[in-house]
Amino acid sequence: MGTYTRLGSYLLASELASDPFGAVHRAVVIVGNSFDRHVLVRTFSEEMFQAGMNARLAEAGRVVPLLGGARIFGLGYRIESGKTPHVAWDYVPGRSLAQLIDKAKQEQIPFGVDHALTVIQGVAQGIVQLQAKGVSHGVLSPHSVWVSFEGATQLVDAPYASLAKSMLAKAPSAKHKLASYLQGPANDALQQDLFALGAVLYELLTFERLPVGGDLQSVLDQATLKAAQEDAPLSAEIRAFLGRLLLGRQSFATVEAFSTELERVLYDGEYSPTTFNMAFFMHTLFREENDRDAMAMKAEQGDNYLAYTAAGETMRSGATRVEHIDGLAEAQVSQKNSTLLIGGGLAAVVILGLGYIFFGRTKVDPAIQAQLLEFKQIKAEMEKQKADLDAKAKVESDKTAQLQKQLSETKSVEEKAKLQKQLEESQQRKLEVERQQKLAEQKLAEQKAAEQKVVEQKKAAETKVAVLPPPPVQEIPKPQPMQEAPRQVPVPTPAAPTAAQSAPSAAPSSEPAHVVNQVAPAFPLRATQLRWGTNMDHLVRLKVFVSEQGQPLKVSVIEGVAGAYGFDEAAIEAANKSSYSPASRDGKPVRGWTPEIVYKFQKRR
Repeated sequence: MGTYTRLGSYLLASELASDPFGAVHRAVVIVGNSFDRHVLVRTFSEEMFQAGMNARLAEAGRVVPLLGGARIFGLGYRIESGKTPHVAWDYVPGRSLAQLIDKAKQEQIPFGVDHALTVIQGVAQGIVQLQAKGVSHGVLSPHSVWVSFEGATQLVDAPYASLAKSMLAKAPSAKHKLASYLQGPANDALQQDLFALGAVLYELLTFERLPVGGDLQSVLDQATLKAAQEDAPLSAEIRAFLGRLLLGRQSFATVEAFSTELERVLYDGEYSPTTFNMAFFMHTLFREENDRDAMAMKAEQGDNYLAYTAAGETMRSGATRVEHIDGLAEAQVSQKNSTLLIGGGLAAVVILGLGYIFFGRTKVDPAIQAQLLEFKQIKAEMEKQKADLDAKAKVESDKTAQLQKQLSETKSVEEKAKLQKQLEESQQRKLEVERQQKLAEQKLAEQKAAEQKVVEQKKAAETKVAVLPPPPVQEIPKPQPMQEAPRQVPVPTPAAPTAAQSAPSAAPSSEPAHVVNQVAPAFPLRATQLRWGTNMDHLVRLKVFVSEQGQPLKVSVIEGVAGAYGFDEAAIEAANKSSYSPASRDGKPVRGWTPEIVYKFQKRR
């Protein structure tokens, strides 16, 4: 049975994230002595207690109704004040944006502009909705943002953010850690939140915190896309958008003006932010954490929580751990020792028996089992994303049909022009959804093929185990180290030593990743339908960041085709479908970029 810490109505099971205000935990709600559901629980640091959070947290209850039950803020908020105040809301598997940034930096996994804009889009929606209710955030930072393993973002500190801001004067440590995001104008709540949003975007693109004070214009001019592991400067469009957020020049007078500009940056430019790609990135980045969480949650669902019920409390010594039961400790010591001795003897007999049965057999590689589980989880996420896209495509198709009907029935010139514009926008959205559907189908097919290959490897390994002869039973063999499934290892051919071989040490060698099978790109449907550029050739130059297993993790366009006609997207799609050999360092596969790859779109005659 696991161990838990009682906190009000909840049993804290695991700390998932820590930040300047405290920590976020996975917690369990029980009914009787049985599991009911998981929740996320925010606890506050001692500094925040001293600043007055324990006495004022109930004030956050007035903000919760203003959030309107919007998913962007998290759902099911419950605030419990008192000696140890805390906040709880519905459980969402994921990690904080601050953890995402730290992990991506540590693992050296590139975080692209599209990923950054996907996050900013979600956070901005939260800011816009807060401002519409007459509420400002005030302490927005990467710690405020929860990124789910499905790629969605939530602004989970919204209920108590303004309250925490009012306490920063008495919480110098928290204020110092948040200084990069608190540099907006003190007398304008909207500009404060927009400045913090700009600081978060800057950090997502550069993997560096915005410096406190100094010449921010110079900082922006010198910024490069380090998060994408590129030396290229920020694009002019992104730099201009950041300038309006951070420098106070041509600042957004209203939240509506900000929303309009954000939509233009997101959809009129060369970027295509989607939660699908963000979900794939999160599974790449937090695969092990996600697996551990899933295993722990399954165990927690099957636990017996008798020790944490009212009846169980009478047996407890006051500690929060199930091992310490009042009145039983001394009596159980000798009983536990006897049980351990008896259990140890039985375990030894069982182990020896299993040794007779299984010793010498080749084990199925546990890496195959782990890889198969990972593939199934990713495939399930892909299927969910595909279903969401199908539903979205149906909505757009119905909307297009409705607009066409209205256009044919209306007689007003003004109304016709308005409907025509709406129809064009709807058709563009429909084309984009169809493109995403096609990409999702291709990725899902590739994932299924990869999973089938691993299944065949597993069957082959199990067959090999089945045909191995049984071990001799005349004597007990000596324990041997566990053997993994045999791997193909190149055997060097004996040859006479050369001068290079006789040298004391060879210079370190490295090779970039290479394309093994380059898939040809399809001519963009959007360009064909709009009859743009079909009478000329187009080139897209890009490079691909490849994992140790040869899988494409990130595509970076070096030189694309201007305009939202789909050439860059088609090249990226082809690059993701191509196969690669990983980069190598001293003969070992490592992550690395390919040299420049050129995709040519030949003109249509």
